[in-house]
Amino acid sequence: MSYDRYNYQPNFKPVDHLFDDRLRQFTNGGGEFSDLNLPKFYDAERKGIPNLKSWRVPDVDGKTARPLFRDIDFSTIDWENIGPGYNFGPSWKSFWVKLEVEIPESWLTHEIIELDWDSSSEALIYDQNGLPLQAFTGGERNLFRIPHKYRTADSQTFYIEVACNGMFGNGADGHPDPNRYFRLNHADLVLPNMEARRLYWDFWILGDAAREFPGGHWEKYQSADICTKIMDVFDPNDLESVTKGRKLAQKLLGDKVDSEAVFDEFNNDKLKRIDVYGIGNCHIDTAWEWPFAETKRKIVRSWTTQLKIAEEYPEYVFVASQMQQFKWLKLYHPEIYTKVKEKYTTNQFLPIGGSWVENDTNLPNGESLIRQFLLGQRFQFNEFGFYSNIFWLPDTFGYSSQIPQICQIVGISRFLTQKLSWNNINQFPLSTFNWKGLDGSQVLVHMPPANTYTAGAHFGDVIRSQQQHKNLRDIPTGLLLFGHGDGGGGPTEEMLEKLRRCRGLANQTGSLIPTVHVGKTVDDFYDEVLEKSNNGLDLPTWVGEMYLEYHRGTYTTQARIKRYMRFGEIRLHDLELVATLASVSSGKYKYPSKKIHDLWEDLCLCQFHDVVPGSCIGMVYYDEVYPMLEELLHKADKLIEDALEVLSGGEAKTETLDNLTFFNSLPWKRSNELLEISQAEQPKLYQLLNNESSNITVKSASEDDTKLVSVSTSNDGVVKLNSLDDIKYPASVKKTSSGQYILSNDLIKATISSTGIITSLYDIVNEREIIAPESTKQTGDGVVGGNQYIVFDDEPLNYSAWDTELYSLNKFKLLSEGEVSILSDNKLKSSILVKNKISDQSYIETEISIQGLLSNTEEVDFNFVKFKSFVRWHEKYKFLKVQFPTTIYSASQANYETQFGVTQRPTHWNTTWEIAKFEVAHHKFMDLSEFGYGVSVLNNSKYGGAIHGNLIRLSLLRSAKSPDDQADMGDHTFEYALYPHKGYLGVDTVKLGWNFNYRIEKHLFNSSTFTALSKAITLEGSSNLILSHIKRGENDYDVNQYDCYKTTSKQKSIVLRIYESLGGASAGVLKLDSKVLNIDKVYKTNALEEEGEEVKLNDKSELALKLKAFDIVTYKIVLKE
Repeated sequence: MSYDRYNYQPNFKPVDHLFDDRLRQFTNGGGEFSDLNLPKFYDAERKGIPNLKSWRVPDVDGKTARPLFRDIDFSTIDWENIGPGYNFGPSWKSFWVKLEVEIPESWLTHEIIELDWDSSSEALIYDQNGLPLQAFTGGERNLFRIPHKYRTADSQTFYIEVACNGMFGNGADGHPDPNRYFRLNHADLVLPNMEARRLYWDFWILGDAAREFPGGHWEKYQSADICTKIMDVFDPNDLESVTKGRKLAQKLLGDKVDSEAVFDEFNNDKLKRIDVYGIGNCHIDTAWEWPFAETKRKIVRSWTTQLKIAEEYPEYVFVASQMQQFKWLKLYHPEIYTKVKEKYTTNQFLPIGGSWVENDTNLPNGESLIRQFLLGQRFQFNEFGFYSNIFWLPDTFGYSSQIPQICQIVGISRFLTQKLSWNNINQFPLSTFNWKGLDGSQVLVHMPPANTYTAGAHFGDVIRSQQQHKNLRDIPTGLLLFGHGDGGGGPTEEMLEKLRRCRGLANQTGSLIPTVHVGKTVDDFYDEVLEKSNNGLDLPTWVGEMYLEYHRGTYTTQARIKRYMRFGEIRLHDLELVATLASVSSGKYKYPSKKIHDLWEDLCLCQFHDVVPGSCIGMVYYDEVYPMLEELLHKADKLIEDALEVLSGGEAKTETLDNLTFFNSLPWKRSNELLEISQAEQPKLYQLLNNESSNITVKSASEDDTKLVSVSTSNDGVVKLNSLDDIKYPASVKKTSSGQYILSNDLIKATISSTGIITSLYDIVNEREIIAPESTKQTGDGVVGGNQYIVFDDEPLNYSAWDTELYSLNKFKLLSEGEVSILSDNKLKSSILVKNKISDQSYIETEISIQGLLSNTEEVDFNFVKFKSFVRWHEKYKFLKVQFPTTIYSASQANYETQFGVTQRPTHWNTTWEIAKFEVAHHKFMDLSEFGYGVSVLNNSKYGGAIHGNLIRLSLLRSAKSPDDQADMGDHTFEYALYPHKGYLGVDTVKLGWNFNYRIEKHLFNSSTFTALSKAITLEGSSNLILSHIKRGENDYDVNQYDCYKTTSKQKSIVLRIYESLGGASAGVLKLDSKVLNIDKVYKTNALEEEGEEVKLNDKSELALKLKAFDIVTYKIVLKE
């Protein structure tokens, strides 16, 4: 072939943007040229399915019923004839549709036959025997490839369960739309032209390459040229032109993209480099814009579909987290659960994560976080034979500084998340790194660089998986998590086809598109990271909390769930303690292992990262979560009372004040605890006090039929009543001539203005004023002081239940016109009542009190100002807080209790990283201290707050209107306290935080058994060591819930959790009473209670302990049979 001498018709140079804009015409199924382009050939044949029949499931007790297939007698149903155009509804209702399908004989020889169903909603198709086959998701997934098993010309019956909700429920703008209907758009049998479909996928990727590759690279222009040639060769009257187009596409995609073989080729066979690991997932929020009841159906819909895709695509790897969801599947659809386990053996369906749910990590306490893994890992091991080595948490609203240590002590060294990419002030600087927690423990973290866990597996997702990687210098590899998510669904066949073509393009063209690989596991990815980073030693390190600069309102929204969560954690702590003591001391008592296990499952379920943060639709709370947690508290109380009855001897006793004792669930002595004894709730004790206690009780100010008593731990370790005669520092209140009120106990003195503001809090012993007098922008120009309520405008840019924004701090109203009256004036407690109007619809009433105290107590005292509030709250986009300007002026760091420790955060706004933390999470206390002195704020159910400069603010209530427009509306009660203390933050604040929450409430009539058991396990030494939990061993024969841990041994064990609370290496002594406990051995274990080294007790049955700063340790005491 020679070069022509003459040029008779010159060629033009294509105008890139015109030619590129034209490309979309070729695959556009809805444009005016669709019948002249590829969509004409998508379907070879299509026929409607006749004689559709529908049944609406009747409500039960006025609420939507969701019966399982196995529970329906289809022979008794009165079916309704329906067809395209039928509307299913209204919202949340369930329908079953019966289909009689006959496949034309001539279709049976073809490669694929499909059923196309679009009811605009979520749905699930079953065979006539009730086997789920695949989900439909109204727009995202309408095609069901009929398996070979069902490819017959004979008539066969299928059923489709129709859920009257979309992938994301029924809307979340205040409340779901109750009258939403879902149109049946079509129900067809389809014989697809698979070559046309495959050309569509070829063209999609090549078209994206033409548009998205950067200029100056040949790959961009060659992709555009190939696309142009495909369009030019296409003839809508010639089906063979599709084959010609596919041949052209092979020039850049290769000839392997129709199978998994494409992943066996590499652009460089020597290096065989993988840049992007593609992993399928379908992140299912356990509740969010839909209730738990719908999640149970989302699981079977999503996972059934993924099992089917795994059959069709051998390279496909799918991961699923949240053992709660696995349990639900096993319970409601065991036939699908069996298939999941089969695909696990082929590495195609992999359980991951190790936790019960994908939980919030800001709000649950430390024991709850451990229980997430104790429940999750044990269930996973029982079902699949392994413990997860990765904490899979792509979507949560912040990351506690104790997560690395908690992961390590449950056998996890790897962590995956993504949410930090949502930061709205600073960009998180790392993608693959070591995360170092409070105690120095670390985990290997990866954040998928595409900044999503629900990627569509588009060309751009693959590109972004490398281009957005923050530290390619260290590890140039990333994970791509693809699949429809949040509402479930997961990957589609189309996503796998696109990834095959992205890999084919990389194989043929080089490194401009990263080499994406499907077929490797998450473990394979992390193993490569470790291999290429010297086992992580070369990776950068992030130290401490990973604070999410977003969703800060979730520390406060839906106050009721926060209250129930705190109270639930306390009840289960107390229940396990008394049940443990009862079960190792009495053969008559049967440890209620199943009941306790179930209560923990319920509590951990409600720690899901949209439930406890308060970001679900109202239906989740009012229909499911609140009833569940109310029942949890009721059941736990009953079980505690049962165990206490055993510990008191279980027999009738003379009930006198002399043998009356109170149950202290904490491992240290308590002093000056005030108890209110109600005639309605404790009639016997009330009457006993009424008859015998003139020098012990006083009338409570809160209720006419309530008595107030003071209790303390006696020398023999029993909590007994205090006499009023023993009060050395009596409480008092008086009104001055100037209209001020003085609360005092001769140790501290609070001065309250006539409008209810604490203008002075004076520490008499240390001669220190606590309340700053300066008028500032934040404290206002009027009366300046503490317990100043402040109402902020709260209008975030997005997601009102989730977010509160920085600019809100500039727009607020101080509540400065309170009405004050004296409520009580006695030795035990003196108090005033402050009433503040918030608006015409809302008000707050707060009892401010000071306690009378005993003399010469060694234990931490309740020497603080306590606030007990009742709020009637009916606001819109307002945020209620309370603030205390203090005389702690020089502290540059504030202390916030977190799980098993304390997180420090700056009190200044020096950089945008500090500015971002204008609202933060904490647990039982936050503290502002300088050398020699400090102030703590305690609470009994609040989690949000902030300390800046000398100003402490506790967040109380929000009034977001989406997704639940009734969130927090109604009545609220809560308590908090202001505690001044000598010295820097110390153990007094830590223990007061415990005391303030773990109240002494239950009583019994003393027995020698109870007295001995209450002192059988003690911890002495450094007071910052906290014995936080006593429970039974999970593997004990009378505790264990799983087959794989069954034992023939009848030995019982007691598990102890101990932590260092303030951040310093410490020593202590664990003392065990061998006369009470028949000890065989003691082991140090991990938090999964796997036995490590046996530790030897000395001849006094003592064990010397040494803990590092913020260390969490677990010991197991094995008792002899």
